[in-house]
Amino acid sequence: MDKRIAFIGAGGVGGYVGGHLARSGQDVTLIDPWPEHINYMKQHGLKLSGTQGEHTVSVNALHLHEVQSLYKTPIDIAFICTKSYDTEWATMMISQYLAPDGFVISLQNSINEDRIATIVGWGKVVGGCLSFKTTHS
Repeated sequence: MDKRIAFIGAGGVGGYVGGHLARSGQDVTLIDPWPEHINYMKQHGLKLSGTQGEHTVSVNALHLHEVQSLYKTPIDIAFICTKSYDTEWATMMISQYLAPDGFVISLQNSINEDRIATIVGWGKVVGGCLSFKTTHS
């Protein structure tokens, strides 16, 4: 899969899913508004733990002020992984860097597709949710 993938929101969901995609060799960029988080990932990598084990992954991490660099190589798949109240600005920001056939996936538990579609159109929106299995001893 030679797609350019961006995650807007590199916290619990975006960081975890994006980190594992990067670990598997995908071209992933993590975008986050918290400079300390971005700086840490740039210097130390992204630390992942969970059912897949413990990993530190080198990732391409951008702060919001660095996103303009994406104009050189458009994004094929953009994952919105922000809090719901940040959906519109995150979608608006990344929409200008989408490839002509690019699309946006919401990993926000299938509640923000309408908001995203008002910005990029329904033909470019995919909804999604994550399910985590927990075990008790």
